[in-house]
Formats: sequence, structure tokens, C-alpha cells
Amino acid sequence: MPRLILGAVLGVVAWFVVVIGLSLALRAASPDLSAVLNVHATAAALGGRLAISFLASILGGLVAAFAAGERSRAPLASGVLLLIGFGYYHVTMIWNQFPVWYHLTFFVSLPLLSLLGARLKSA
Repeated sequence: MPRLILGAVLGVVAWFVVVIGLSLALRAASPDLSAVLNVHATAAALGGRLAISFLASILGGLVAAFAAGERSRAPLASGVLLLIGFGYYHVTMIWNQFPVWYHLTFFVSLPLLSLLGARLKSA
């Protein structure tokens, strides 16, 4: 049980590290891309944010799987923890600022791509 909890927490931490790291690296590498990501509701900005989140979810699931020593419960718990936190934030704070498809794509991707990332861990 402690390894499951540790895996889930490390998966969430890894998600944030990847998102922040990629965002900062992309902004530093390309001023044009930085301008696109700073715009809130263009298709390019939303797609860029989703792509970063997708990669972070996959890597977070992989980290959770390695930390827990298993490929299903910890990565799923990590994705669900992210879903709970971001679900609350999106619904209560920013729901009207973005299209519904963006929120739903983001929500569904968190646990599913965490599990996909865990599958990258060899058995």
C-alpha cells in the first residue's frame, strides 16, 4: 500500500514537472510559440496545451508504475488525482473560458494516458 501511494503521488509530481518544464523550454526556444501558448482560446493554443498535458500524463503514468512496481493501480490513481483536482478547477473557475471539447478531452486524457504510460514499463 505505501508503494501504491508513493507511486500515485510521484506520478502527479512528474506530471507537473513535465508540464512546467516543457512549457518553459518551449517558451524559451521559440518566441512565436510562446505567443501562441499565451493566447487563451485559439485552436493552436488549446492544442499545444493538450499536447503538453498528453505527454505529461504518459510520463507521469510511467513514473507511477516504476515507483509502485506495478502497471495499473498507481498510474490510474495518479490520473484520477489529477482529474479530481483539475476537474474541480476547470468546472468552478475556467469552464466558460474554453470550449467544452477542450475540457472533456483534457479530463478523459488524464487517467487514460496515465495508464498508457504505465504500459510502457516492461513487465
